[in-house]
Amino acid sequence: MDSLISLFTEKLGLDRNHFETFYGELKTKDLKKKEHLICEGSVCNFIGLVSSGTLRSYVRNNEEEFNNDFYFENDFVSAYTSFLTQMPTNCNIEALTNSTMHYISYEKLNKLIAQDNAFLKLAKYISDTYFIRKCKRETSFLKHSAAERLEALSSLYPGIEQRVSQYHIASYLGVKPESLSRIKLLTYINK
Repeated sequence: MDSLISLFTEKLGLDRNHFETFYGELKTKDLKKKEHLICEGSVCNFIGLVSSGTLRSYVRNNEEEFNNDFYFENDFVSAYTSFLTQMPTNCNIEALTNSTMHYISYEKLNKLIAQDNAFLKLAKYISDTYFIRKCKRETSFLKHSAAERLEALSSLYPGIEQRVSQYHIASYLGVKPESLSRIKLLTYINK
């Protein structure tokens, strides 16, 4: 929770009372490895903060899965478009390891905002975080090679290769697992 306190007091300029009010509305959810936090077709009515563990977000096209995000400690986790629109999501979020998250419901967050518009700073921060992550990913696919995308992923999530299988990393990068092995080998040789 130290990172959440820091977010409230240092990044957002809110006071400890705001944090205490928000914290009082949080619920905790434990997920087992391979358990889904949300499935395609459901409406996402929460924003969570990963306390421990690793999760992935993916979409399906027929029987194939395509990873589009990963969540680690202190990351916000949500099917955010569904959260904003309160319409069914087209993505799935699955725990890759046993994980714990703290979350607030759509209704409770909006109630806090209605009571004190200072909570809009938190809502804006979460929206900005999601927007920037999505823009960086989109730009990466348009401008960078798979090797450059791998390097960017490794700098964004140091140690990801020890936490996430090569299969999932390859899917996120938009390559086949065997191509990822080749990319890593070539990168190693060229260093």
